[in-house]
Amino acid sequence: MKKTICFVVPSFPTVTETFVTNQVLQAKMHGYQVLLLTDKLLPLEQSSQQELLTKHHILERIYVVAYDIPKSKLKRRIKAFFLILKHFKYWLRFEELSIRKRFSTLPFQLAFYNQFKEVSVFHIQFALAGLEIAKMKSIGLLPAKIITTFHGYDAHFETQDRLILLQQRYRLLLKYSQYLTINTNYLSKKVQLLGGEIGKIKIIPMGIDLEFFQSKSEKSISAKATIQLISIGRLVELKGFEYAVKSVKILVDKGFDVQYTIVGEGKDKDTLLQLISKLNLTESVFLVGAKSQTDIKILLEENHIFLMSSITDSTNRAEAQGVVVAEAQAMGLPVVAYRSGGVPYTILENKTGFLASEKNIEEFAYHIIKLIENPNLYIDMSVSAKRFAINNFSRDLLAQKFFELYNKQ
Repeated sequence: MKKTICFVVPSFPTVTETFVTNQVLQAKMHGYQVLLLTDKLLPLEQSSQQELLTKHHILERIYVVAYDIPKSKLKRRIKAFFLILKHFKYWLRFEELSIRKRFSTLPFQLAFYNQFKEVSVFHIQFALAGLEIAKMKSIGLLPAKIITTFHGYDAHFETQDRLILLQQRYRLLLKYSQYLTINTNYLSKKVQLLGGEIGKIKIIPMGIDLEFFQSKSEKSISAKATIQLISIGRLVELKGFEYAVKSVKILVDKGFDVQYTIVGEGKDKDTLLQLISKLNLTESVFLVGAKSQTDIKILLEENHIFLMSSITDSTNRAEAQGVVVAEAQAMGLPVVAYRSGGVPYTILENKTGFLASEKNIEEFAYHIIKLIENPNLYIDMSVSAKRFAINNFSRDLLAQKFFELYNKQ
């Protein structure tokens, strides 16, 4: 019988974290018993993969962290007393908690996590979601293997004080995780600074569904036709859309007929709209909001060049990977990107895309123009992009790497 895998996530389902759903589905389709544990259960409408979640009955085995503490003080004390007796040896091992928490919260916490004693592997997605699991492992309540997948958000620190705080916060998780998976060498270095042992670190990029992200036709480009540019991501500073828009302004001023579509929602929407208006680009740049996976595929089919404009933001945070870059290449779109964070690891420079110095809008525009004015180069890069995505970002192949970790003793 296959092992039971419990995926631990901060919230589920979400629009942006399709890779989590993909990993859950892959495990289920390969015969693993699958559970989900989350702090926050969101409406199904929050997912861009509603049909898949429904088809595979994923939401039927999802648990929300809730300790079920009685509101009545008397009932709480009585129930806590019996739960302490039931889990006494584990209760004793939680020495770092205050006396109040040891009697008021811990008994109910132990009772909640006790129901997961038969889990074979906890796969933590986003490190912060796994802190309590690590504590339960440290006292022996949960015998399961822990595999923690770090993302850029988990490993981001702006100051030395923040780094020290994260080192302390992740101490138990890093100690009791058998493996730490990350998506690029860039993120590997960050996790090592947090205290992650290099021997535990495994580089496994976030995979994509290559059966879905598959172009119906070969890509080509002609300066005589409107050139379609596209970006996908949250409208926040990290994504650098401001610089992509300014690069498009350079193209328009040089007489190129281009249309730039930005897919996504976010707090910087109004700021971007003001910039587009200020640069007189309302006929060339379009914010189209968030889209489903199907809509995104259609848009990638219709566009020529993918602009990955992510930068290092004012908090010193950078993109760790950027799954959309893999999806775009799988659809045959050459990529123009900034040399930022883990992005350089997601393309083959000068073969599937070009890299510009961070925030350098002239260099960014130059690379776009190079693709527009060299149709043969464009075709070569489009073909190479597909091949690169197949060889490096296959969801099925990368899922096998996780399965190997699940099954290792």
